[in-house]
Order: sequence, then structure tokens, then C-alpha cells
Amino acid sequence: MSNDITPDSNNKENLEVPCPLCNEMVRTGLVRCWNCGSFMREDIAEAYRKMQENPAPMIFSQLPDDTNHPVEENSHASTATMTAQTDDGDDDFDLDQSIDVREYQSSDDDFQLSGSLPVSNDKHIETIPLAREESAKEAEANTTTEKEAKPKSEQNQKTPAEDHSVATGGDVLLNVAMEEEKEDKKRRKGSGKRRRRRTGKVEGGIVVYCPNGHRIRVRQEYRGALGKCPACSVMYLVPSISDKEDETADQVPADEAAKTDEDIESGTLNAGAYTQWFNDLKLHSVDPTKLKLKPNSLEKSFVTIDLALSPEKILILGLVKSGLLGGGSKEKQDKIRAEISQHLREEKEDSEIPAASVQMINADQIPSLRVAFPTMYDHESVFAGVPVFGKGRIAIALPKQEDAKENQYLTLSLTEYRKFFAAMSELYSLTNLGQDSGIPLTDQIKQVTCHYSEESFDILDNENLPLYEADSEIELTLAGRQCQACELIVSEDSRKKEKIGGKTGKGISKAKCPKCNEKFGNNSLWQITRAEIPKQTSPAE
Repeated sequence: MSNDITPDSNNKENLEVPCPLCNEMVRTGLVRCWNCGSFMREDIAEAYRKMQENPAPMIFSQLPDDTNHPVEENSHASTATMTAQTDDGDDDFDLDQSIDVREYQSSDDDFQLSGSLPVSNDKHIETIPLAREESAKEAEANTTTEKEAKPKSEQNQKTPAEDHSVATGGDVLLNVAMEEEKEDKKRRKGSGKRRRRRTGKVEGGIVVYCPNGHRIRVRQEYRGALGKCPACSVMYLVPSISDKEDETADQVPADEAAKTDEDIESGTLNAGAYTQWFNDLKLHSVDPTKLKLKPNSLEKSFVTIDLALSPEKILILGLVKSGLLGGGSKEKQDKIRAEISQHLREEKEDSEIPAASVQMINADQIPSLRVAFPTMYDHESVFAGVPVFGKGRIAIALPKQEDAKENQYLTLSLTEYRKFFAAMSELYSLTNLGQDSGIPLTDQIKQVTCHYSEESFDILDNENLPLYEADSEIELTLAGRQCQACELIVSEDSRKKEKIGGKTGKGISKAKCPKCNEKFGNNSLWQITRAEIPKQTSPAE
């Protein structure tokens, strides 16, 4: 008889509850939501957060006393290896001998003075015997010997029965592993000591290179002998130059060295056909597509070069690599200049000039030189009248090199330009270089009269004043002031007496002109400082 009761009617409790975070229905009894992973109960979430904030402390087991690693003594230079580092920590590594990172020191064992091929002397080299398997008889004999060596009481002593789990416990296996590691390290250190060969360092001597390029320092006594490279064991020959010839090649007579220094200071080196020499000029390489027309934008983007001029060509010489900080010391540059001048004086090949970089301008290209800045009209200039190379710098456009994307400009000061113009006129009859640019080849001086003292004095033409101010070889002196309105001229001595613009003249721009009562302005007048010639006194004085 049915009472219309179904099995679902007995389960009145709900089997699913909503997730408090994403409201997804989750079966009752689950700790986390299957959808979002959040905890279903707040107390469990709080307990998990506390467990994360306070993790259980780590427990470290104590190491045995014999695991300290002694530090080996620092290793010295070796003839068989290329390492100059200490032996500490290099047990597992051997440097590749194909990498040349140091200078090798030759030993007596690497040479034979007879000239024939030397026989390698290996009496000082220790070797490691090769491992081999023991035969069955040898193993049995070794076992019998060990048993006889033990005391009879120890042989008769029985080992207590031990459970397998105890015998293979964690502490037992750890001790076995540590003993094996210790023995392995000792074996590796011992083999490393055997393969290292130490010799004394060669003091002085000469430097030679083996056919594979390894740098080796040998003593003078081995000149003319055959040697064996300590790194690759390849035979090489030490040059047989006599001591007298070697000293003659390395030393320069005192009078010749002094003359070379004087020539470098004066800028005229004895370089044969290259009669004109310019030191420390600036060469700029400009990419037209990246040019920024801003004042001084290219002032620091240059390399320092020397110019050597002959009737046939111009050499642009980079003495040192552009990456060196400061371009190298002055002593180094002077030494390179002396070597280049000797090379040119001996008329050797231009491709062998001992310089970091060499460019040539042939005689047929020299007439194409032109002044790119300043120009008479700004619209005719590539730089639109903007001093991108710096205030007061004169830029000369050089002939473009083949396959070059950048244009090259040689920038000069006013004094350097005048010397360069004189050399170009003398060697190549190039007298029209910069004639239409307004650069003064001589000082443009005019005479003016002071309004107060009525004394006359010389001043420079203010139109070319930036060229004079930027030249480090020209010293200027403030001679007077000129009113910007009525052009009244007052000498500096008179301005101080009349106290126009204050004692030092800082307020001259706002001071009133005594003639027109307008602001005086800051229009200064300059003159070149001349060296005073000492006055000759008479014998009576």
C-alpha cells in the first residue's frame, strides 16, 4: 500500500549552499568554493591567514665538525695553464686553454739553445695513474690481508642483528653521503695539485708570440733559440736581435728627442714632404637627417685629429681611438706624432701609418673645400646661421668619403683658421677659401674718441667680436662703452671717473646717457691685449 512518500521527501535539508563571494551553489561540507576558490567558512579563512602570517620555523641539522673547507694558498702564474686566480673554489673547473687572458712565463724546460727541436723535459711533471679493474685473485688477496690485519677478538665479535629500517635510516645515509663527498673533494684537489706546475716569474726579458697568438715573456739569453709555447706546445722562434741593435732601436738621442719636442710644441714636425702640421683640431661627423638647428647642439660631438699637409695630399690623422677617455695623455700623443713624422719622413706606405685612423684628401679634391659656417647670408647656409658647432667656431666642409652617410666638418678658431688659410694659399694657391664669409684674415681696428677726455683709442669692429671672444689664443680688454641711442663713446677710464653705471659698471645698461638722457645700454667696446715691451733704460739710469 502506497503512502505517496518519495525518497526526496525524506531529505528535507538543503544539499547546496551559495558561496559568500561569488554566490555560486556549492555542495555542503566543501572547504572552498569550486568556482572562485574562496573559503566557505570565515573561521577556516581566519585560521589559514594566521598560519600564513606565522609560518613554522625552519629546523637545520648540525653539520659534522670535519666539513670545514680549508682555503688553499693563492696559486702563482703557471706555464701549463692560463689562470692567474686563487685556487679557492676552482676545484670543479678548468679554464679553456684556447682563451688567451694573460701573459705566459717561459721556463728553462721550454727551450733548447742548439737550434734543433727541443725534447720535452717532463721530469718535473707529476701524472695521475690510470684507474684499472682488480682481478679476482687480487681482490681475494686484499680481502685476506685485511682480515689478517684485524685483531682476532674483533673478527670473532658478532654484529648484533639490526632491523633493516634502522640500518638504512636517514642519519646513516646522510653520514655515508657526506663521507663520499668529502673523499671526492680531496681526490679532486689532489689531482689539481698534480697537474699544476709552478715556475718563477720572468723579470724583464722580451715579449714574443707563438703561431697561435699566445703572448709569452722570455729572457734575453734565449734570443735565436726555439721554444715551446707553455699554453699550446707549438714551437716558436725567438728573434735573434743583438743587444746593441735592440738598444739602438729603443733609444733616441737626447738632442733628437729635444728637437722633436720643440717641433711638436711649435706645430711644425719634420715629416718630409708634409711641411705643414696642425695639432688637436676638431672633426665633426654630421648626419643631415638627424641635424638639430639649435645653438651648440654639435659642440661636443667631435673627435680630435691632426692635419698633415703636403703638396700632393692632406692627411687627417686620428692619433688614438675615439673611445679612450680624454683622448690619451699628452705624452702618448706626442710619441705617436713623432712615430708618424718619422714614417712620413722615410716615405713609407700610407696604409702603414702608425695612427688609429687615417683619411686622405687628394690634390684634385682640395679645391672643393669651402667654409660652411659662417656665411654672408644665413639662407645660403645649411645651418641657417645657427652656431651649432659652438659660438665663434668656423666650419669647413670636407669632401665626402665614399659610401659615407655623414658629412664631415673641420671646425677651427679664428687663429687656427688664419694659419690654415695661409698654408692652403702657400701649398695649393687656394686664396678664395672663405672670402665671401666675412671672416677677418687681419684685425679690423678703428679709432674712436672719448666724449669726456677727448682722447683717441683703438677698438675692434664689433661685427666679428664673437670670433675673437671664442678664441682662447686672443685676449681682449674692455676699452669703453657706446650709447645705444646716440652712439656716444666713453672710455673705460672716463666711465670710472664719472661713475656711469656704478663703480664696476654693472648698472651701465640702465644708466642715463649724459647726451641724450636715454638708457646707455650694454654696448661694450673691446681691444686686443698687446704684450708690453719692456722699456730699455740708459746706462746712466
